[in-house]
Amino acid sequence: MPDTAPPRHRARPQPPTEERLRRRLAAVLVTAGALAATLLTAAVDPAAPPAPDRDPGRSTSELAQRSDD
Repeated sequence: MPDTAPPRHRARPQPPTEERLRRRLAAVLVTAGALAATLLTAAVDPAAPPAPDRDPGRSTSELAQRSDD
């Protein structure tokens, strides 16, 4: 009987190349940085209270930000 059956085991995967490891590390660092920035934004209180003449939580318009030349 001829041996025509496929092999039982697959070949071992090749270890990742240095370029692939660098890309993976970069992706992990970007993800960790984005997560840290999100957590800090949610956890840290603003450094200064809102100005007394402004309603808290109300956004200002661009026109109010401009200075007249």
